[in-house]
Amino acid sequence: MNRFQYCVMTRANRAAAWSLLLDWQKWRAYTDILGEMKWTKGEPWKVGSQLDIEVLRPIEATVQHSITLFQAQREIAWVDRALGIAISQWVNFEDRAQGGTQIYTEGDISPTGAVIKGTSVDRLVRAFTETWFENFRTACDKLEETNSCETSA
Repeated sequence: MNRFQYCVMTRANRAAAWSLLLDWQKWRAYTDILGEMKWTKGEPWKVGSQLDIEVLRPIEATVQHSITLFQAQREIAWVDRALGIAISQWVNFEDRAQGGTQIYTEGDISPTGAVIKGTSVDRLVRAFTETWFENFRTACDKLEETNSCETSA
């Protein structure tokens, strides 16, 4: 099993960042490899629910994104399955003492050594995670800037 980790800090408060994460219809704005997405099982974000996510490259596939843990504004976890590969991932939200939120993700990829179109799945997942979370952080920061402007007006 390969493990990956990534952490971002945002100026947005935890509630705002959490709310933005749950807005799955905006996820395509954080990466250009996602296509259509739809909930196919259960109520969105409930443990046991499933979101099917179309991946456009490096190979077209549908990822079954099954929610395994949900603690509002604190932690969420899921298992992604596609092409014989499983990725278990956790995302944690923590308040920062100086304001804002730390968003930390880690996960496990199985099986070890899987390759798609000549690139290791480990490398693809790490690149996707970095891109997605950096763009998500930017969206959170913009949300905070908008809220700050409204507050100071």
